[in-house]
Amino acid sequence: MAKKPDGYIELKFGPRWRYIAPARLFIQSFVAIAIEDQNKADGIAMAASELLENAVKYAKGEETSIVVQAFPEQNLITCSVTNKGDEASVKELQALYKKIMSGDPLEAYITQMREAAVRQDGKSQLGLARIRYEVGANIKLEITPDYMITITIEVH
Repeated sequence: MAKKPDGYIELKFGPRWRYIAPARLFIQSFVAIAIEDQNKADGIAMAASELLENAVKYAKGEETSIVVQAFPEQNLITCSVTNKGDEASVKELQALYKKIMSGDPLEAYITQMREAAVRQDGKSQLGLARIRYEVGANIKLEITPDYMITITIEVH
């Protein structure tokens, strides 16, 4: 992991849908300026939006936070989204993460798309698989004993 970012942003807001689109645009602009790569900025903004949507949808607390860090010399961007979960949501997320992180990114994405097509509960569970495949991100999951969930993506 990089030692010190060239720049970073941190946003915190209540779990409200209306904040996701402006956050995505802000992140997209920040990344485009930080690394001068519009395609990568677009991908990271999409990934951030996916993570924020999930954080808001499943939040058990009153705050969602995102931290985006730019390391241009290493051609690296990190994006971490943190929110409060509960025991059930953590177990479901851990199982999904394990499934998506095993094997080839494209195969995991295709598997999730097939499952989403027949799900009856309204959950697609495509976000992490999409991020891993489309953005080429390394994804890390951290969960504290009090169910604070942090998903971090690293994109080179």
